[in-house]
Amino acid sequence: MMKKTKVMIEGAMDMETELLIASLEQPREYLFGTWRFVEGMYKNVPLVVAVTSIGAANAAAATVLGIEHFKPAAVISQGTAGGHDPELQAFDIVLGKQSFDASSYRTAKEDKTDWRNMELMGGYAYDQHTKAFYPQEVYCPGDEGLLAAAHKTAVSYTRGSVVDGCIASCNSWTRQKERLLYFHENFGSSCEEMEVHAAAMICRQYAVPFLGIRIIANTEFSDAEFQPEAAHVCQNFVLNVVQNII
Repeated sequence: MMKKTKVMIEGAMDMETELLIASLEQPREYLFGTWRFVEGMYKNVPLVVAVTSIGAANAAAATVLGIEHFKPAAVISQGTAGGHDPELQAFDIVLGKQSFDASSYRTAKEDKTDWRNMELMGGYAYDQHTKAFYPQEVYCPGDEGLLAAAHKTAVSYTRGSVVDGCIASCNSWTRQKERLLYFHENFGSSCEEMEVHAAAMICRQYAVPFLGIRIIANTEFSDAEFQPEAAHVCQNFVLNVVQNII
């Protein structure tokens, strides 16, 4: 990808997109259904900011609409997340080397309830060759080129650590430490949020390079409450990533 490639940056909430939108020159706003998009320039780079709203269904719908209307050469889903890895602290950033749907699982066949006896299942995606939907792998990888740009940006990040990790996505908010550790230790999850994997699956079907970037805004493994400032810190980081896309 060249420097002037159009990139679509997604965020679920106003607090996760307002700085991005304010940074655009010559902004032009669009509304498709109930999904808001703002197109403009950032330091000579064409960007589209997609305000997806919260959750997997909204993220998937907004990603389809954004790809169809703006034809981006890359998509980045960014925003806040809760920690799964007890080593991560508020303002640490997770680069989504891979993601998975934490609500897509099969439990063991047993009389009692034991949520720990589960195996992850893959999602369904369209295969251009067979012209049919088929179960994909459990994990969806992030694009290596976008990861490289994020690694370059990480060198100058001073608010915390930047790590390659695995992003767990689902429409739930897990606060039970035992369950958080179970997902981290058994499935490799670094953090939890609600949009990345849905957007990743859509991008995979369109063959559009994708990367999820999430900043830890809260973790049950420390006493820190949700940090709203983290949303703006993440947006600034992502704008720098865009500048490093080659």
